[in-house]
Amino acid sequence: MSINKTILWVKLKEFIKSKYNSQDKELLLNLCKQIIYNNPTEKCVIKGKRDSWEGLPNTKSLFHCKPNYGLPIGNLTSQIFANFYMDSFDHFVKHDLKLRYYGRYVDDFVIVHEEKEYLKILMPRLVEYLQSELQATIHPKKIYLQHYSKGVNFLGTVILPNRIYIANRTKGNFYNAIEKQNQIARDHKPTQNEQKAFQSSMNSYLGIMKHYKTYKLRKGMIFKNLSAWWWNYAYLSGGICKFEKKVKTARNYVW
Repeated sequence: MSINKTILWVKLKEFIKSKYNSQDKELLLNLCKQIIYNNPTEKCVIKGKRDSWEGLPNTKSLFHCKPNYGLPIGNLTSQIFANFYMDSFDHFVKHDLKLRYYGRYVDDFVIVHEEKEYLKILMPRLVEYLQSELQATIHPKKIYLQHYSKGVNFLGTVILPNRIYIANRTKGNFYNAIEKQNQIARDHKPTQNEQKAFQSSMNSYLGIMKHYKTYKLRKGMIFKNLSAWWWNYAYLSGGICKFEKKVKTARNYVW
């Protein structure tokens, strides 16, 4: 929501002009510009209930962005553009500051260093660079400075030496997603669209969790909490990795 579209477009335009040499360069530039400067809040169709937005912070909504700021989360290009937007920050951290242990995805990053005091001194330099070069800020309540043995919260996981766990927040969100689907099954026979939504919701969590040692967790969460009604429409495949739709086949009778 805080991405400056003008800064993004200038950086991307320069990159495409210098690196891309195919005949459709102008077409690519025009498409990227249209996508970046498109404002989804204009002439949009709002589905669902307004009260579903209650509690949503203004920083998570395009309707509260400053003019010329923010990319729609639902666009696949937004993830790519956000990573590209922060590319110069990566170079600053890795090459200018010479930090070896650094990782980032979109707007989350982690730095590991032997000296705690150095990390404290480092913070103002990171803040200043982000503000001056990208007009971005670090959320003051989302800065964690602690010993590596206590783990690092990163992208829905807790990273510890030689092992990675799913964060409690992700577990809680998965449980809430299951309960939401159970409520639908208890209320009425799920429609085709609701069945597809069930698969998408469950598989999004299973897709993340399968990358870590979570087999027992996935098994317990699903078989202890998921309503029996849903087993009429879907089944698990790949060792509790994915929900597949049950396909009903007609039987042929020969007399």
